[in-house]
This record gives sequence, C-alpha cells and structure tokens, in this order.
Amino acid sequence: MVDIDVNHWRNLQSLLLESAKGKRRIILIHENSEILKLVHSGREAINRTVARVENPHEVAQKLYQNNQDKADFVVVFERNAVDRYTAQFQDTWKAEEDLDEFVHRQYALMDEFPDGIVTYPRPARETLGLQWRVGATYDEIKAAVNHYVEPDSTVVFGIFEGETLWATLVLHFDADRRVNVITTVDPSELRMNQGREMIAKEVVEWVNRKYPACSIGLFTDLDSARNFISSQDKGATIRELVEQGKLIADPFPGSLTKSFATV
Repeated sequence: MVDIDVNHWRNLQSLLLESAKGKRRIILIHENSEILKLVHSGREAINRTVARVENPHEVAQKLYQNNQDKADFVVVFERNAVDRYTAQFQDTWKAEEDLDEFVHRQYALMDEFPDGIVTYPRPARETLGLQWRVGATYDEIKAAVNHYVEPDSTVVFGIFEGETLWATLVLHFDADRRVNVITTVDPSELRMNQGREMIAKEVVEWVNRKYPACSIGLFTDLDSARNFISSQDKGATIRELVEQGKLIADPFPGSLTKSFATV
C-alpha cells in the first residue's frame, strides 16, 4: 500500500464501509435468560421493558421499537453462545488461506448461533463489525472476479466529484485471482487537470507503470457510484450509466461487454 493516498482512502471508506462501532446501539448480555448487562453505547437512558430473555428475537425487537429515537440497532448476546462462537471461528484459522476467507467465515458463522447472537432490525452478520456496503454478497463478488478478471492483472476504479478525482481503488490479482495489492493511485504523480476522460486515461497509464497490466478500468461520478452500490441489478445499472455517458470503461474486457449487452 506504498502509493496509498490518505484522502482517496478515507473517501473510499466513507462510501463502502459501515461500522457498527459508529452507530447508536443497545447491548443486552444474558446467561440462560438472566440479564447480566443492558446498556446504551452512548450511555443514554433506555426504556427497559424486559426482565428476562425468554425469546431473544422478541426482546431485541421490543427494545428497538421502544427506543427507536436513540438506537440504530439492538444486539442481544447469550454469553455462553458467544464464547462458543469465538472459540469455533478462531479454530478455523488456516495459515495458507486468504485472510478474506477467514473474515467471511467469521461473519457467516454467526448464522449458526441464531439465538445466541441476535440483532434487530437486521441480521447479525449484516450488522456487527465492519460491513462492506457494495450491494453484492461475498460469493457474488468472488464469482465475478473469477469470470471477468484476468489472472495476474490489475483493476482500477475511480470516482469523480465534479471534475476532481475523489477516490480511487487499485487491486492487483495474482495468478490465482487472489488480491495481493490493495491501494490507491498517487495523485501527486498525476497532472489531473484535463477533464475526466484524460484523467481516467492517465490513471490507467499510471497503474500500468506501477503494476501488472490493467485489465479493467471503471470511472464514474459519486452519485452514480452510490446508485450502482445500492442497485439490485448491477448489469442494468452499468448499461444505464453507459447510455447516459456517466461511465468511462477503459480497458473493458469483451466478456463484460457481452454480459451487460444481454441484460
């Protein structure tokens, strides 16, 4: 990440990441239905309408509904279940696998403790920790990479705010299509004063100088990026952006062109 630009990285995080730590939350910890702790993350007063936890899902929903003005979500932990969950996911660590596989498993494993790790209004695996908000599942992203990204190549994404390059993301994929470089472009090495298309071209040229050949380059404006992230039909959204002249796609592999042409 030697080339990383702090501003680009911070902007990218604000667009793609959502942290549970930054949200207002009510935390209830119990053991065999006996409440051990019930607090608000901001130490605000809670409308306590629960004496025991017989049904953690009903408790979470009730606490949320009675405190909606001061909580973004409620989490109900059963202490023994959390201990088992922690031990189980730690035991799955494999030194030879990608870290993202381990992290993905850490979240997916929450589904195996449906009554021990409960959140409301959204499921635990979509609420806790640091969440990617890219509008696609881990498996969908992995499948897209395997289908569209060339082995040992680099992909770059750029987002403009007005005519300014607001954020970039540079990903290099090794021969097995595993990410081994995550960074941004270094704006100090670019002129960036010639309009979006020329800036996009210069970014790709910069990537080609620094890393193995750029196989995909996608550039759009901030509003369009947000629309794409929230869209349920990524292919149709990309086609619309192309038709509206809001997407610069260069380089753009033929496999992607064919896929989006048939949406």
